[in-house]
Amino acid sequence: MRENFRLTGFGFHFEMKSKPHPNSAEADSSGPFLLSTPRLLDDKNPLVETRENKIKQWTRKLPVMNLLHSSRALLDALTLLNEQPLQEKHRVQLLDIYRDPINTMLLSFNPLYLRQLPVPSTQREQVAQNITQLPLMLANGYKTVVKQGYQLGHKPSKNKTLLLAAIRACEQLSHALLHLFRIAHPVPPQLYLELNQLYRYAEHYQILHQVPPAAKRAGIDKDIATIYKQLMLLAIADPSRLSESEILSTYELLERLLTHVDISPPHSPLEEKHYFVVDLHSDHPPRALAPHGFTSENKNLRLFNTYSLLRKVGELLQQAENPSVTRVHKPDVQLLRQLAPYLNASYQRPSPDTPLPNEEFIRN
Repeated sequence: MRENFRLTGFGFHFEMKSKPHPNSAEADSSGPFLLSTPRLLDDKNPLVETRENKIKQWTRKLPVMNLLHSSRALLDALTLLNEQPLQEKHRVQLLDIYRDPINTMLLSFNPLYLRQLPVPSTQREQVAQNITQLPLMLANGYKTVVKQGYQLGHKPSKNKTLLLAAIRACEQLSHALLHLFRIAHPVPPQLYLELNQLYRYAEHYQILHQVPPAAKRAGIDKDIATIYKQLMLLAIADPSRLSESEILSTYELLERLLTHVDISPPHSPLEEKHYFVVDLHSDHPPRALAPHGFTSENKNLRLFNTYSLLRKVGELLQQAENPSVTRVHKPDVQLLRQLAPYLNASYQRPSPDTPLPNEEFIRN
């Protein structure tokens, strides 16, 4: 039988409602900013390491082949760090040191390798749960910087540390969601909400397409709009029906098609079959737009227009059938054929009771 990985929540105290500084001219009228962050201690804990060189040395010595030990050690270190009252730039610098091994662990995660480890099933379960928690815990630290800046009325367009923290928070939440898709685990509460809120934050401060120079120098050029759009399109495509390897391939394929998708506030007239709708104040991914399915009074609604994307997918499939033009990679053709119906909002999706190809992740 499939091992059931239990995720016990985010593992931190929820402080959801944030309001901007009363003197800020940038107050968002569409509602409070909802981000969960750990409660900070009043004073620094002298036993928690906050020296960059020491943390770099420690992370280099982590036993990368021992996933149980290294994932647990990273979780413990981040839990303590996230409670410390730190200056925002210093906090981001320390979190970025932990980010490298966590990203490596996440993006190289192989369910088949985990299945083959000669350890009890309870340890395999713990490894998978730890790896799920790592990007969530890392995102907590970045969200702390974002929320504190928001409460003080600081603009991320003028504060590169704040901009970087917002991008990193969105990145780590998207990594967590992608990992959950891959292991066929239920999405925990608040995860979609926080991704929606970070998109609203970036939209409000007009930083959706901005990337700070420091990130570009490090070879990281994904902005919040790209991260959010790619992940939400994967959610629209219903990853539960895909195998683990197909989820990653579809995610990568969607990145090459993002320029054909628009996200905008509601407008009229609309052709419902071309639109998915998301409430940025909700804990849900985009859903097919029902007739008369929105009201212009709701300032948090955003429409995903997939019309151009569907046309592009159709063109690529036609090219695959035409030997006189550049051939489309065969695995991409198979994925595009699976993907196309789900990008049409009027498509009648299969019942959730239908057996799924990734219904077996880890066996005893």
